[in-house]
Amino acid sequence: MATTAPDLNLGRRFLERHPPPGELLFCAVSGAHLYGFPSPDSDIDLKGAHAAPVEEILGITPRLEAHNRLETFDGVECDLTTLEIGKVLTLVLQGNGNTVEQVVSPFQLRTGALLEELRELVRDALSRKLHRHYSGFFRGMQREHLRHELPQAKTLLYSFRVALTGIHLLKTGEVLPHLPSLAHLYGPAELHDLIALKMGGAERSAIPSRLDEDLRSRWPKLSDELDQALERSPLPKEAANQDAMERWLIDLRRRQLGLTSS
Repeated sequence: MATTAPDLNLGRRFLERHPPPGELLFCAVSGAHLYGFPSPDSDIDLKGAHAAPVEEILGITPRLEAHNRLETFDGVECDLTTLEIGKVLTLVLQGNGNTVEQVVSPFQLRTGALLEELRELVRDALSRKLHRHYSGFFRGMQREHLRHELPQAKTLLYSFRVALTGIHLLKTGEVLPHLPSLAHLYGPAELHDLIALKMGGAERSAIPSRLDEDLRSRWPKLSDELDQALERSPLPKEAANQDAMERWLIDLRRRQLGLTSS
């Protein structure tokens, strides 16, 4: 069975080969490794943020908001995307769960004070807006799963991962993308069998139709629980720290210019 821990050294070497423009602020391993069910042939999904060079921000030519690289590196497919930090903070304020999860991922290629500051900002920005992300993502993963002629473990696991992460986050304020932990808290027990099946097989391995039907029958209940978690959520309606985020970003830009923070 595959380990859930990604090869961080391989990720760092790939990042050194394809550095983003400007200053790298963080780069996390996301995807199946973060979610706790990688297959032996799973790719390394790298997501992060960079601060674009000051010249690109102040100049006439619009800066590129995304830096993307996808290639097989040392025998492993590596998929790298970093977004300009202004875009990243906007997505957090809008309630984009993927971005939130990337910042808090325990699998970081680079750590330091800036990452810890970002994590604090993200924790303070959690809001009920996240419901829209997770409910929409959940519906999308259901459609993706049903699109395949043969049911795949990957898409079914993603549907449960998305729904349970959203439920747990709205109920508790904790960002927990790790499906084995979520399955332990919320069930169903059959999820553990599905996780073991994927981790012992190929990335897009098919699953027994009976297991597929049993787990799919739980989708409506998950949808209801996601809506109920929103109604009872202790999180604020929207991010409570937009001003703090803006000040942090302005201070970052000022440091890039060699100016003293305000």
